[in-house]
Amino acid sequence: MKLILLSILCCFLVSCGDDFEKKSKLSGLRVLALKADTPEINSASTVTITPLISFVGGGSGSLNYLWEACPDPGIDYGADISCDSSQASLKLSGSGTFGLAALSATSNTGDATSLSVGIPADAFTYLNSLDSKTQFNGLGYLFIIKYTDSVSGASTKAFRSIKLSSKTSGELNVNPTNGSIQFNGSNISSYPSSKGDISVANLSESETYDFDSDIGIQSLKENMFVSWYSTTGEFLFNRTDIGEKNTFTPSGTAGVILIVYRDGRGGVTSSLVSF
Repeated sequence: MKLILLSILCCFLVSCGDDFEKKSKLSGLRVLALKADTPEINSASTVTITPLISFVGGGSGSLNYLWEACPDPGIDYGADISCDSSQASLKLSGSGTFGLAALSATSNTGDATSLSVGIPADAFTYLNSLDSKTQFNGLGYLFIIKYTDSVSGASTKAFRSIKLSSKTSGELNVNPTNGSIQFNGSNISSYPSSKGDISVANLSESETYDFDSDIGIQSLKENMFVSWYSTTGEFLFNRTDIGEKNTFTPSGTAGVILIVYRDGRGGVTSSLVSF
């Protein structure tokens, strides 16, 4: 049941369509995370979104991208993942081209160009028109991006929410942190030559946060988990909890291994090693 719930949560934060077995194996064009420098804000400000992408076999060409952002139209209740119905004053959009040669790792995997999303004051005027529970718990400001390969026409679409809330600055969610990827208890320095334990050092602990429910303010705890990805080899689990080891079986002599660490409410960090 835990894995099912985490899979649903992952699909909310970043679109996904592959079956469970394929989630850890990188192939084709994928957006693995959309990392916001400030996952929750309480006033009009610019949020920097950094997409973590992988395009194994994509060559050295470029990706065209289109993005839009708007208040969540109600995707939890069946609304389309789109800003088509949003008021013009609440909607943002942009486009550009990203050269795959700029990726910091082999196999066309790594952070793409960061995007600045200037969330307007009108969005908070809209938030303040809603009920007090929504103001406190937060309204999702939806960010949607579509990448298209300029050569093959391959495309992928992903989305995430930036939380707008009335909480004080000290109560706002921040991204988790992590240390190095380790293999058999030591910092990984080369591509593994045999099967072994793989883990992440110094994962930040889950935080508690207040949630305004039908029975009043409740103190909840974040549900932290690590998602594992590689271009070669195979993991025993595609997700693990804090302190839980994974097992990696290598294939070949080189590849990219990366993790995405999420706090279950919008905070994201990642780490990548390439051999």
